[in-house]
Amino acid sequence: MGLFSKKNNEYDEASLNLNSQHEALASERLIMEQLVDDDEHALELVHKLRDGYPLVLNFERLNRAAANKLLGFFTGAACALDGNTVVINDFTYLFARKEEFMDGSLSEFISQL
Repeated sequence: MGLFSKKNNEYDEASLNLNSQHEALASERLIMEQLVDDDEHALELVHKLRDGYPLVLNFERLNRAAANKLLGFFTGAACALDGNTVVINDFTYLFARKEEFMDGSLSEFISQL
């Protein structure tokens, strides 16, 4: 072992596990939901977003105040995770981290709608 040799550490192992977890295309990990005004469930969805699952969320059944609140919440979460929000139509949005856009499958999914 030389002076500058690389040792395996817990960060390297975690990185390997993270990469193997996301071998499936981003479009295959999509979570699609019709939202209800439930803050606890919204937080669970943000945890999924953080873990690499893109979200396609429909806000149509919510009243205007609840839709605006949750839209702001998910948009802020996506921004904080260095992600993006894509408007699919007036009531449906895609939220994903930038890593999920890199394989091109989300762009293909959007173009097929």
